[in-house]
Parts: sequence; structure tokens; C-alpha cells
Amino acid sequence: MATPQNVSDAISKLDAADQEIMKTYIAELKGVESPATETEMEPESEPMQEDPSPSNDHDDDDLPRYDPSNGEDFDKAATYKSAAAEMKSSGDYPAALLNYNAAITSAPPSALLLANRADILFRLNRYQNAVSDCDEALTHNPDSAKALRIRGRALKELGDYERSRKDLAVSQQIDYDDGAAEDLKFVMDKMKEIEADNVTKKLEEEERKKKRSAEIRQAQEEAKMEQEAEDARSRAAAGPGAGSGGMPGGMGGMPGGMGGMPGGMGGMPGGMGGMADILGDPEIAAGLRNPKVMAAMTQMMGGGSPDPSKIMELMSDPEVGPVLQKIMGKFGGGGMPGMGGMGGGMGGGMPDMSGFPGGDDDDDDDGIPDLDDLPDLE
Repeated sequence: MATPQNVSDAISKLDAADQEIMKTYIAELKGVESPATETEMEPESEPMQEDPSPSNDHDDDDLPRYDPSNGEDFDKAATYKSAAAEMKSSGDYPAALLNYNAAITSAPPSALLLANRADILFRLNRYQNAVSDCDEALTHNPDSAKALRIRGRALKELGDYERSRKDLAVSQQIDYDDGAAEDLKFVMDKMKEIEADNVTKKLEEEERKKKRSAEIRQAQEEAKMEQEAEDARSRAAAGPGAGSGGMPGGMGGMPGGMGGMPGGMGGMPGGMGGMADILGDPEIAAGLRNPKVMAAMTQMMGGGSPDPSKIMELMSDPEVGPVLQKIMGKFGGGGMPGMGGMGGGMGGGMPDMSGFPGGDDDDDDDGIPDLDDLPDLE
């Protein structure tokens, strides 16, 4: 293997004794059968160039590791380390890697030796392998600034900016490096961009969720309004007397009056012609929806002669009485339908009971005692 020109120039500047020592050392290196021999290295006519793009096709199996079963030879390891350093200085990184491999397999490697091989792997764009060597180096020496710095740079190239930032920041605290400072600034800028992008995405996602929630609420409100409108249409179609317990139907088919009252029902010409006016009154319609009112009306209009005392009781009821008064007002004092024999209705407040058995006539043979027949309680 020819001595590199830069090495020869450096040797020529030494005194004669030192020149002899260096020449002897180089001659010994040339005689050592190692991965640094010319036959195992790339030809000098075609030096290996750095690939500008990352080359991560290699994995940890491509890297020789120390095997204790092979023994340890620290002298041999030192020889390979020296050769590797020379190859690195000359820019022959593949040859330097071969010598670092030989040094590591010759004896247990130190953290510095592993970091030096990681440096060569980084220069060869084998970033993942560089990270692996730095990981092992940091198990031997957690404060190895070189291992932290190289791992930080490799992670930067791999796009793992968060871990890269941490390694570079710690390495700078241990041993400041201008190149690492530039890498750290680049990584920090990238982290800011990523954080800003994450914030933007988060805000967009929150806005999307808010918009979706608003759409759901609007749809629910529209559905509620539509249901209420549909209910209103159904009530309107059923008519103003809807829900009155079938009273209109029960009154049908009674032309000519009720209970033998020719000519209508107490002033309602044509039979039931005025019923629509009664049921169209919103207060009466609302009252007829009261079950208690409907029960009273059903009892009163069930046929036969109503009991005057019962009528008076119903008229005094706070729920039934106002509805009865309203209905009677619609008849204009002509009586209520279904109350056969109530001629003249209840105009003036109290109905005329003269047509009912037990009314105010003076016939004492009707079996109902008059007030005069009641005993004197005093």
C-alpha cells in the first residue's frame, strides 16, 4: 500500500531520527495482514465517494461486534485503530471502517472507539448503524459528548427531530461544538415548524368538531319544529272539538229536537245547527277536554230528567260550572240539549225546574217533599 502524499509530506518535515521511526512504523503497518491491506480495500483509482442520499440498507448484523470467545488482543486493536485514524484523515472512509471493525473485534471496545466507528458510519450515510454504535457507546459512558453529538446528527438525518434535539443539547452542555450548534439550530427550527403545524391541525380538528356539533343541534331543532308543526296540523284537521270524548258524535242524528221538543232544542232552530258555534268556542273546547267536565256532560245528556240538585252541584263546581255557564250562554237561556222538559233553559242563572218532576209546582202528589214539608230544626 503506497503511503499517502500528505503523510509523506508531513514525514519530510521531521528530523532524521523521527523520519526513521515513522518509516519503520509505516513499514510494519504494510506488513500486517489486516483489513487495511491494499487487496481488501477499494482501489485508489476509484475512491469511494459519499452518497448524498441516506443509505440505510444496512442493519446491525452488518457491523462486526466483539466476541469474548475469540479472546482479546489490545495491541492488535491499537494497531487497527491507528490505521483507521490514518484512513479517516485521508478521507478513505470505507478503509477506515474496515480497520475500526478489526479493532472492535480484537478486544472489548471503549466508548470512544465505538463513537469513532459511528462517526465513519455517519459519514458513509449509514445513519441507523451510527445510532446503534452510539447507543452501545453510551452504555459504557453516558456522558460521552461525541457519542451524543453523532447520535443527535444521525437522528436529525433520520427525521427524528425531538430525540435529535435532546442529544445535541446535552452534548453541547458537555463539550461545545460549532458544527453541533448549527445542527441544533436547524433541529430547533424544524421542531417549531412541526409544533406550529400540529397546532394548526388541532385547531382545524376542533373547528370541524364544533361545526359538526352545530349541524347536529340544528338538525335536532329542525326536527323538533317539524314535529310541532305536524302536531298542529293534526289538531287543526281534527277540528276545534277534537278530544272532547266523542260528544259531537253522540249528539248526531237527532233532528227536530231532543226528548220530544219539536222545533229544535231551546231556541236552536233546525236541531243541531248551533252545535258548531258551541264547539268552536276555544274556552268551551278546552273545558270539554277536562275528563271531569266530560263526565258531568255525559251524565247530564244521557237521557231522562236530570236531577236539579245535581245540576246545582255541578254549577258550583269550579271546573264544571264555568263550562256549563258558557254553554248555556250559547243557547241564549233556551236550555241545554239532552235536557228534555227544561223549557226556557237556564236563563238568568237558575234553570226553570217546572218541567221536571219535583219542580216548583204545587202538586204534592209527586212523592218529593217540598221545603215546607221539612221539619223545623230550630
